[in-house]
Amino acid sequence: MKITYSSDTINSFGGINFADKIIREASIYDTIDQTLGIRGVKAQYSYSDLFRSYLMLVLCGGEC
Repeated sequence: MKITYSSDTINSFGGINFADKIIREASIYDTIDQTLGIRGVKAQYSYSDLFRSYLMLVLCGGEC
């Protein structure tokens, strides 16, 4: 593993919380839940939780 140092304040790993905060403050997650509604009774996660999980994965360079 190679470690690199960067003077940038936002990069694919260090800026993930920043990106999540911007999306949360823009009420994107609330809009997703309002548009798609509530999942089934046994569902443990909301639609916005699923979207957020996938988005964070993609922003970190992950694949599924």
